[in-house]
Amino acid sequence: MKILVAYYSRSGNTQKMAEAVAKGVKQAGVDSDVREVTTMSIDDLPQYDALIFGSPTYYGVMAAEMKKLLDDSVKYHGKLSGRIGGAFTSAGGIGGGSGKAGPGSAKRGR
Repeated sequence: MKILVAYYSRSGNTQKMAEAVAKGVKQAGVDSDVREVTTMSIDDLPQYDALIFGSPTYYGVMAAEMKKLLDDSVKYHGKLSGRIGGAFTSAGGIGGGSGKAGPGSAKRGR
């Protein structure tokens, strides 16, 4: 099994979270790649058995850079079904909307 931990981070906080997720994956004995979304191609997604996405939350939504990757994944509509998925978010303060950005992102059904 191979897992992708894809993230976007401006301040470095979400990157640190992505690295912590990958460390946990490794401790479970599973291989993972940590990738920043702006350095990825949508064509990278099908090679992974599990996909974990992390984004900062801006005004209750994920970063545009992450949303673009997920929107572009329509190219593989139906072909990513059955994979394990996960999402995490970071926010800078109370009321940042991270509760809306994370779980809603995971329900994309692609």
